[in-house]
Amino acid sequence: MTRLMVAGVLAMVAGAAAGGWAFGYGPLAHRDQLSTPTGAVPVAAATVTAGTIAASEEDSGTIGYRGSFTVYGATAGTVTWLPATGAVIRPGRRLFAVDGQDVTLLRGQTPAWRAFSPGMTDGPDIAELQRNLVALGYDPYHAITPDGHYGWATEAAIERWQAAGRWTEDGRLQLGQVVFLPGPIRVASVSAGLGATVAAGTPVIVATSTTAVVTVALPAGEQSAVTAGQRVTINLPDGGVTTGRVVGPAPVPPAAQGTTGPPTVSILVTMDDQTAARGLDGSPVQVAITTRIQRDALISPISALLASSGGGFQVTVVAGDARHDVTVQTGLFDNIDGTVAISGPGITAGTQVEVPRS
Repeated sequence: MTRLMVAGVLAMVAGAAAGGWAFGYGPLAHRDQLSTPTGAVPVAAATVTAGTIAASEEDSGTIGYRGSFTVYGATAGTVTWLPATGAVIRPGRRLFAVDGQDVTLLRGQTPAWRAFSPGMTDGPDIAELQRNLVALGYDPYHAITPDGHYGWATEAAIERWQAAGRWTEDGRLQLGQVVFLPGPIRVASVSAGLGATVAAGTPVIVATSTTAVVTVALPAGEQSAVTAGQRVTINLPDGGVTTGRVVGPAPVPPAAQGTTGPPTVSILVTMDDQTAARGLDGSPVQVAITTRIQRDALISPISALLASSGGGFQVTVVAGDARHDVTVQTGLFDNIDGTVAISGPGITAGTQVEVPRS
C-alpha cells in the first residue's frame, strides 16, 4: 500500500529546504508572469483562494467484480455447450447446455426447484417466471399478472417463448431448463468441461455480477474517516484515471484471514465508468480517498512554501513590484492537487504569492 500523504509532506519539506521550490502547483493556482533578474529562478504569481481543502490517501486496490454465484446443473447428462470465461450473459440467454437442451438465465432470487406446468401450486418461483416472460416480450397482450399463479396467460407466454426458440410448444418447462439469478452475470470460470458427464447438483459455472469494483486495503486506523457514498479517484494501470464511490466493507477472502502485517480493512469501491475495467480483472490500482477536510481555508500551491531558517515556512507575497516574505502556518496538505492551507499576517483570499514558473 502506498502511503503518499506523509511521504509527500516530507518530500515537500526536503524540496523546499534544498532550494526554495521543487514542485509543480495545483489547479487552484492562478498564475501571472513576473519579471525576474537574469540567472534567478523564473517565478510567477499564484492567487491564494478561499475554500475547502481535502487531505487524501492513496491506497492499493484490485479490480474485480461484485458478488459470486455458483450455477449448478439440475439434471444429469453430458455438457454440450459452455460459455467462454469472461462472457457476459443476460436474462433470456443460455448459460450452458446439457444433452443439447439449453439452460436459460432468468432474473430472480428464488432458485428454480421444480418444473413449471399447468395445475402446479402457486409460489414465488412462478411469479419470478411471470415477470421474466413479461420483460422478454412474451406477453404482448398484457394478460399476465405476476401473482405466482400458473394460469392460461403464463402457459401461452411460455408457448410463445418456445416457438421463438424452436422448441416443443407445450407450455411447460422442465426442471433444469431455467436458472434464476439476481441479474446479468459475468462468467468467472467453468467448473465442468465440455463433454463431461454431470450429475444433478454438479457445479457448472462460477459467475459474478457485471458490476466492476475495486477492493481497497485500507489501514485500520483510517476506517472511521471513510464512509459509504464517499467519492474516490482511481488510477488505472495504463495511466488512465476514473472515479468511483465507496460502497462499504468488502468480504475478506479466506486466504487473507489470519495473515500478519499492519492491520487493514477491506472496502469496496464501485467504478463510475464500468468500461474502464474491461480487460483489467485482477489488476492492481491506486485509489485516492479523502480522509480529512478543512473548510473555510486559505489555499495556496504547495510550491509557494519556502523553508525558513528558524523552522517552519514562509511565502513570498507579491504586491505590484514589491515582494516580502511572510511566515505562515500550514494546515492540511492536498498532495494530489498540490495545494496547502495556510494562514499568516496579511494573508487573505486574493493575496498573490510567488511560485516557480511552469
